[in-house]
Amino acid sequence: MVGFFWFLSKEGGQIRVKKVIAFLIFLSLLSLGDFLQMPSLAFSQDSKGPFLVKRVVDGDTVVLSDRRRIRYLGINTPERGEPFWREAKDYNARKVEGRLVTLEFGEIREDKYGRILAYVYVGGDMVNAQLLKVGLAHLFVLQPMKYYRSFHRLQETARAQRLGIWGRGGFKGPLKITRLNADAKGDDRYNLNGEYVRICNISPKDINIKGFFLSDRDRHTYTFPRAILRPGYTLLLFTGEGRDMVKGVDQLRLYWGSSYPIWNNKGDKAYLRDTQRRLIDTVVYKQRRYN
Repeated sequence: MVGFFWFLSKEGGQIRVKKVIAFLIFLSLLSLGDFLQMPSLAFSQDSKGPFLVKRVVDGDTVVLSDRRRIRYLGINTPERGEPFWREAKDYNARKVEGRLVTLEFGEIREDKYGRILAYVYVGGDMVNAQLLKVGLAHLFVLQPMKYYRSFHRLQETARAQRLGIWGRGGFKGPLKITRLNADAKGDDRYNLNGEYVRICNISPKDINIKGFFLSDRDRHTYTFPRAILRPGYTLLLFTGEGRDMVKGVDQLRLYWGSSYPIWNNKGDKAYLRDTQRRLIDTVVYKQRRYN
């Protein structure tokens, strides 16, 4: 870190080399002072860790000691109020809370909420995969996935064994609402596509979504067109106008075509029904309250 300062002096016709120790000490003290005042390094998305998990939020989200949130890639666990939410959170906590983890990233490293997207490892075990194995998560594809096939196999093994969400009191399927974004940014009337619903195929096979339909409490209804949704893949249904995208994309993009907001910001409920009009999923939206 610190080198020696040398100088030449001429004494009695001979050149001598001497060390300036005082200058060396002075530089060392300056460097030490800078080091002691240096702020801690921010989390780098290129870093793999290890990182300390400070807190578990739920089955697929944790907070590191540097306050960064990590969202597990490739899976989705039950939300609060859904079957097996507590079991998924507790399982995740037993695996990672207070422990050091390493991270592996996909093509997209951060979502729009500022969460880091990663495969999370404790020792040699990937926690994302373990949650699928015990039936406390389903396959959830939002970007290209290198582990798609192995994750799908783990999910289907758990389903065959009727573990967790695949057993009694679990998820129905074949489709599931994973998000209802009822309150668009700003004035909903001028940001209709800020309202959207995200739906995932939680079944073991491709689903032709034609004839499935979605409605709200006021009976506004959208009937899905013909489109193939692969296992674990998702679709986004936006309230406003746009061109449907159902091929060559990681998420299907569909547009209700409404000229006014559909979802009530003060509270609403989404009903998803299959082609036989059977109710297969519901999600309640509650207005956020700020203290």
